[in-house]
Amino acid sequence: MNTSDDFSPAFQKFGATVAAAAIQQQDLFNATLGPSNRWADLEARTLTGPDGVLDGVSLLGSFSHVTGTWLWGWANPSFEQTDRAIAPTLRIREFGTQYGIIEFTTGEPDLSKFPAPHQAATTLAIAAGVVLGGHGTWSTAINDGQGAVYLHVDDSKLPTAGFDPIATPRLLLAAVGAFPADHRRVVRGYFKHFNIQYADTPDAISGQGPDGSTITATFDSRGRLERTTVEPGSPAAD
Repeated sequence: MNTSDDFSPAFQKFGATVAAAAIQQQDLFNATLGPSNRWADLEARTLTGPDGVLDGVSLLGSFSHVTGTWLWGWANPSFEQTDRAIAPTLRIREFGTQYGIIEFTTGEPDLSKFPAPHQAATTLAIAAGVVLGGHGTWSTAINDGQGAVYLHVDDSKLPTAGFDPIATPRLLLAAVGAFPADHRRVVRGYFKHFNIQYADTPDAISGQGPDGSTITATFDSRGRLERTTVEPGSPAAD
């Protein structure tokens, strides 16, 4: 995921809330699929590789290296909004309308001014995938490398990431790097994703993970994440 300096405030708030858990799920998805070549059938909504066929594929959109723009699948004139791989993604536009996220409602957002436009497109795609649920976002080059297409994959055969105390500090650090405007929102969003009750003080946010570990995120005077510590413990009572 990419720094969000030029994303709208509404997208930054949403992104910060979901970033840590989304990064964890995407990492698991990438590790599960590996580097194998795959090919998509949008009519059948499948993604096929040497290890079999994945179902539940939707076309999120595409990015152009030439223009630096993102094009949502539902706004692509080559498709109908009723197409099988397009219709599910209309929920993203509806979500954007509900929460005022212009990146989700603009058919062709311009990412050319971002320091790394392709990374900005990846950030946009992964965050949008959260709205759909599912298990991850798959991308590949198109048009002789002049662009990239992004597909969302929702197949029950794929694993869903669970709470990982060892990975927690890394995930929170990556998430605040992607959405630096509100570090506290990043931590709260991660805790809420795993239904972790937490105490919020001026200096720290802490809670007990489902494995009984105690997670404490400390902040400096400007609200920036300083450190995340995880102390093992007994599993929390039901």
